[in-house]
Amino acid sequence: MIYLVLFTTLAVAMVAVSGNNLTAARNLSDVAVAQANAESGLRWMEYRFVHMTRPKTSLGTITAEVAADLWPAIANAVVSDLHSLLLNIERPVTSGTTSVTSSAIATDAGSFTVTVARHPLWAGDPLDSRHLRVTSAGVYGSATRSASVDFLIDKRSKFAVVGKVPIQLGRNTLVEGPVAMATANKYPPVLMLGDFEHLDATLKSQITAWNAFLKGSSTVNGKTVRNHTGYDNRVAMTNATEAKLAADAGYADTNGDHSIDEYDLFLAHYDADHDGAIDRGEFTGSNGKLVDAELFDAIDSLGGPLFDGDITRLGYKDGKIDNSDGYMKVRGQIAMATTANDWSNNLGSGKEIRDMVQGPIATADPSQPAVRFGATTEDIFDLDPANFEECANLYRGKSGSGGGAASKTSTVLTNAAITAADANGGSAVERTPYGSTSWQATYQRPVFRNMTFRNCTIPKGLNALFDNCKFEGVTFVDVERNIITSGTTVRYDSGSGSTFAKKMKTGSFSNTTTLTTNNSYGFTKGNNLRFNDCTFNGPVSGGYATAYTHFANSWEFTGATLFDNRIDQTATIVAPQTNIEMGSFTNPGSAPSTLIGVVVAGNIDIRGTSVVDGSIIVTGDGAGNTTLAYFGASDSDTDAGALPEGGYGRLNIRYNPNRTLPDGINVAIDITPERNTYREGEQ
Repeated sequence: MIYLVLFTTLAVAMVAVSGNNLTAARNLSDVAVAQANAESGLRWMEYRFVHMTRPKTSLGTITAEVAADLWPAIANAVVSDLHSLLLNIERPVTSGTTSVTSSAIATDAGSFTVTVARHPLWAGDPLDSRHLRVTSAGVYGSATRSASVDFLIDKRSKFAVVGKVPIQLGRNTLVEGPVAMATANKYPPVLMLGDFEHLDATLKSQITAWNAFLKGSSTVNGKTVRNHTGYDNRVAMTNATEAKLAADAGYADTNGDHSIDEYDLFLAHYDADHDGAIDRGEFTGSNGKLVDAELFDAIDSLGGPLFDGDITRLGYKDGKIDNSDGYMKVRGQIAMATTANDWSNNLGSGKEIRDMVQGPIATADPSQPAVRFGATTEDIFDLDPANFEECANLYRGKSGSGGGAASKTSTVLTNAAITAADANGGSAVERTPYGSTSWQATYQRPVFRNMTFRNCTIPKGLNALFDNCKFEGVTFVDVERNIITSGTTVRYDSGSGSTFAKKMKTGSFSNTTTLTTNNSYGFTKGNNLRFNDCTFNGPVSGGYATAYTHFANSWEFTGATLFDNRIDQTATIVAPQTNIEMGSFTNPGSAPSTLIGVVVAGNIDIRGTSVVDGSIIVTGDGAGNTTLAYFGASDSDTDAGALPEGGYGRLNIRYNPNRTLPDGINVAIDITPERNTYREGEQ
């Protein structure tokens, strides 16, 4: 009996303990699911901030006061977005003067409720109205857990290069930041050339074989698998299958960055002492010169300081190429509106997307694909050129009479409109684009030489050549705003813009006919300009036209034209429907420049040795492509071909998040998470 009582007691105790353990385990499980729901709510709201209709502002800098004024519109946008949810039960919203709270949003297990509140949240809050706190309360069973993240209200381009026409990134062009092409039906949306194939015949054959390997397939465990998935052109060592296939094919992670790409082949080829770096001596050819001095400098100058006082990175411009430089062809995601299937279907027989996108790509977020298809306007931003008209007009107001009292001498014009009568170099007849073997038109130009222009305007119809001139302050170029080809109907399409450019007063248009004010409407209403060996110490802006007009509104910067913008750090060029040609078709290294802030153009081709410290924004839809780097002697070339005089030049395009946009660009604000503010629990 004693044993029976003992065993019974132990059994009851074990049942009690087991029950308690089960309850505790269930509670812990509920807590874990509730916490997961809370974090899901944060990610859900981050997604909604990107895809909801966010308010617009033409102000370039979002101050605390501007953010406070924007809060009602932000709150209304959040409410409207939540009202669009599929389930009626999830649509009700609780709104206050400083916060918006959703209904319970169901998950696969449990739910979450999200509150968006504007700072400051309490007296002494270190965060001001530019910040929003998103708090998500997750629920599962009887457990409730919360988490929060602060978001920043801001306005940035977000892209190193973004446009509406195909983007070409040539040799020696390195991009530090995201790239986006916003038009779905233009091909190839992106064309990238590698940076190492032209250096050496042996290296070229190795890179050709590497690219073929990336495109190829192998048999693993009786199944056919691709050697590499994705379009980043890098095999990660963390992908065991791909890493083994690459190793079996003879490829190695030479620089030890846990991936294999064509930089490893480049390093192995030139690193004679196997120290993981290529110095100038190792990169010197038998002729005593660097194999490609511009490429060497382009890589060595990656990751430069982004603002005064910024810490200079280890290895910056230290005369050698190594891991500290962090070489990538593109360091950021490439987003495009087209789909992979549509692009593939547009390629010729035997071609793949990988043939168009060469060189390593690394995204800031490893969980995101290097190349993203099907991007929307919300993912990029609205590139309608009309959104930039107000910005251009603000620069108009700072030039000419807007700059102050006008004065003119034989060599210096201040706060004045430049006229043909001010020309001191006679006239010249030349083709445009200058130096191209596929020119579009021929112009008779008044010539200005060795003159200085301060805060001057260039009236429409001038179509001048400025040679060795200096432009100080703000320069504004006027054009015909409303593009009309016949009658009174204003046109917005690039086809009509081309018709506008070719419309003649007398005779018929051909690219060999010399256009003048007497025979061409495009001449008198547009502005086709060439700046040769000029210096710009401030921004240059152009008026908005309703349609992209090809050569009628076009500026060429040739020779050793230099941009050294000391006046306005937000923008160097704002010309929303103007074609921009920078550099030489024959000697790309002859025109070094630094473009600070945004460069807004209808289209832009850069063939020089330049640095873009900001963003390139292409708003026009009529050009064949945006060409960044040398692609041959023809304006229509898409392959670099033979090495030009002086080499390919170089182009470092660096997205700089510290550069605010200029006022007048009417695009939506951004609401982005500040990752380091994540907190669990009520804060």
